[in-house]
Amino acid sequence: ASNRHEVSLNDVILQSLERFSAELKQKKMAIDFSPNQDFTVISDRHLVSIVIENLVSNACKYSHEGERIAIKLSKETDAIVCEISDNGIGIPKEDLEKIYEQFYRSQATTHLSIKGTGLGLSIVKRLCDLLGIGITIESERESGTAVSILFPNKNQ
Repeated sequence: ASNRHEVSLNDVILQSLERFSAELKQKKMAIDFSPNQDFTVISDRHLVSIVIENLVSNACKYSHEGERIAIKLSKETDAIVCEISDNGIGIPKEDLEKIYEQFYRSQATTHLSIKGTGLGLSIVKRLCDLLGIGITIESERESGTAVSILFPNKNQ
């Protein structure tokens, strides 16, 4: 039983960027987010915020200093898609299927400076399942990661 209302994805994303602005500034990250319209979905705003904040946090955490994070919103036939991509350290192929497991951290031993519990993506996956949102992750080692979340667009 979640709390479903109209949610502006644009607002949620801007708030997440605001929340992480200190970390983003510290790492001199550039943010690429200039949607051409307002994208609205029917969902639980609080839970959608947690999903997007986790993804923005990961993109920042796993990027090198001075890189950019691109956030794109688009409308497809039956979904509204939010894609968050970075040019960070990436996830090796063999780790991709494990990333939703609780406490799993890809290359945790090689990247000791990156703090994290490994909970981010397992929480994201659980919330996406709960909200009926699709999630796909594409990644390559050292060339970055792109996460897409797809909101079914049945009611538009």
